[in-house]
Amino acid sequence: MTKTIRELNRHYYISIVVLAVFFLIVIFRVIGFGTPVRVTMTAEMYAIGITLLLIPVALKLFAEKVKKIPKGTGKARTMKYYKDAWLLRMYIVNAVTAGNIFLYALSQSKNFIWLAVISFIVYMFCKPSCQELETVVGESEGVK
Repeated sequence: MTKTIRELNRHYYISIVVLAVFFLIVIFRVIGFGTPVRVTMTAEMYAIGITLLLIPVALKLFAEKVKKIPKGTGKARTMKYYKDAWLLRMYIVNAVTAGNIFLYALSQSKNFIWLAVISFIVYMFCKPSCQELETVVGESEGVK
């Protein structure tokens, strides 16, 4: 169980570090992306809508996938279900964060910076924990 959590923590921290470095490179313009592209109000509204839709969907999807693990499932299989659900949630949040950073790099619109910051805040709700995994395994084995 701790091996699974260690692996998930590795994904968690690597994702945050890579995206934070990308964020800082874009903010401080270390790499030039050329002249900013003008983004229409419609495109910005879609980006805001997609971000604000995908974040709760990712969090809820994880909860639903974990909740739907069949009772009586073995420990190894339960950990696999948990890991798959966690990785799906993490990579949805990663895609949203990277997309907002990339859109800021292209357009220099401050809306995308704030959406990226919101996306980084979501990572606080995604950290894997051994206690949560133990609870999920206990519930799937029928132990309360």
